[in-house]
Amino acid sequence: MPTSPRSLAVLALGFAAAAPLGSFAQPPAVHEIRVEARKFEFDPAVIEVTAGERVRLVLHSSDTTHGFEITDLKLNVQLPRSGSLVTAEFTAPPPGRYAIACSEMCGRGHRHMNAALVSLPPH
Repeated sequence: MPTSPRSLAVLALGFAAAAPLGSFAQPPAVHEIRVEARKFEFDPAVIEVTAGERVRLVLHSSDTTHGFEITDLKLNVQLPRSGSLVTAEFTAPPPGRYAIACSEMCGRGHRHMNAALVSLPPH
């Protein structure tokens, strides 16, 4: 059975009406933060985010192999000595302070290689 142009127009309108209004919106912005690991520190030592926002950490080591671990977020990545960039994405947790530690033995000062993720309440 042939379909008239008017039937196709009504059908197309039906599909457009069925799509949720926000389905064509841009994805939420990502807060990108660069972090350098080097014996025996992270730079920055305090990373501030806003609870609920998307966060992308762009990490690299400037000397040897390091790890970057936030136990409470179940985040643990290895940063190779090559200096290549490693990314980790997550949704910022509820407000609070979260410990960051090096999870790869990197020398005598390894146990002192710490930082913090501070999640602030939304404005």
